[in-house]
Amino acid sequence: MTNTSAMTALQTLRRVTGDLETTQDRISTGLKVNNAKDNAAYWSIATTMKADVAGFKAVKESLELGSGTTNTASVASKNIVENLQTLKARVIAGQTNGVDKTLIQNDVDQLVKLIKGAAADASFNGDNLLRVTYSNDGTAKDKNVSILASLSRSDSTVDPSYIEFQRQDMRVESIVGKATIEQQVDSTNATKAKVDIKFGAPGDTFINGQNLGLGKLTLTVTKENGTKADVSVDLSAQTYDTNLATTQGNIATAVNTALTAAGADFQVAFTGDTLTFTDQDVNTDGNFTAQISGLWVGSKESDAFGGLADLTQIDVVNNSKKSLEVINSLLDSAIGKAAVIGSIENRVSVQNDFVSKLTDSMNKGIGALVDADMNEESSRLQALQVQQQLAIQALSIANQGPQNILSLFR
Repeated sequence: MTNTSAMTALQTLRRVTGDLETTQDRISTGLKVNNAKDNAAYWSIATTMKADVAGFKAVKESLELGSGTTNTASVASKNIVENLQTLKARVIAGQTNGVDKTLIQNDVDQLVKLIKGAAADASFNGDNLLRVTYSNDGTAKDKNVSILASLSRSDSTVDPSYIEFQRQDMRVESIVGKATIEQQVDSTNATKAKVDIKFGAPGDTFINGQNLGLGKLTLTVTKENGTKADVSVDLSAQTYDTNLATTQGNIATAVNTALTAAGADFQVAFTGDTLTFTDQDVNTDGNFTAQISGLWVGSKESDAFGGLADLTQIDVVNNSKKSLEVINSLLDSAIGKAAVIGSIENRVSVQNDFVSKLTDSMNKGIGALVDADMNEESSRLQALQVQQQLAIQALSIANQGPQNILSLFR
């Protein structure tokens, strides 16, 4: 009624068959810990680490995107600096008497267009690190940039960290044009200088109360007695006030106040979009009259002015000395901005390499916990197959034992 030998043989067969199934599962999946029942502790650790690896893959994708964006901006900023160096050489050449300054100015204008195009084209996936946009109140609304750089897990929380920096505005956008300055010292013309300042249609470029983005208006006045006076008018607090006429009137008042304080026989007024400097005591006999030189309208970064806005005023024909002074400043500014972009480009590259190595290290750690040793499993498979065959034979022998009892009844 009870075949003990068969029961033992069957238990052995079941054990061997179970071990064989486990080995076959490890060979087919490549894992020695495929689910929690295999090893709850290792499975829990590996599952958590796999989630971390998935997170770092997302981080790497963010860094790859950031790398493309910073690389594009870096190439463009380098091109801008090189063109500014060439432009500076042209402006220096324009300081010499006897050269055709008109031809030099043509080269300058083409270089300015190249710089403007480089800043506008430095876009990767719609993101341009050389362009800043501003709100109607004059504040930058997208200057700060964050690139996901890493993830740090502690207990049940995951904290992201970022590479944070600011866009470097290198746009050549300006509402101010080139100043036209009278070149004949003995001229009897009352109008000595003018400069275009185009504020645009009301509510278009500016809204009521918005800062205009102007800086200092500077010039040198030569008086009737031959003495010179430097005039500087701070326009940085000027805002778009009610309408265009009021705004222009406020600027003219500020400039006229400074001219009067300097003892200059000049007054200014807007004619359309042009700020005109007129001599109030013009000589009609052709003798020496008052003169203006170095007229320049500074700016600060805003919607109306890009980071390299002053390039639009470079003029070796009418304003060569001031143009040289400004181009030096612009070149220094562009080099500084390009250096920031280059530094961020390098930081993103280093972080990207680190995340790649960190991900490989984590995958290696996961593998040590859950990966099967295929050499060992292959050898074990063969051994278990032999054991299974022997267990089947042992069970067969054990099952034949009771048949011997039949011979006792013959």
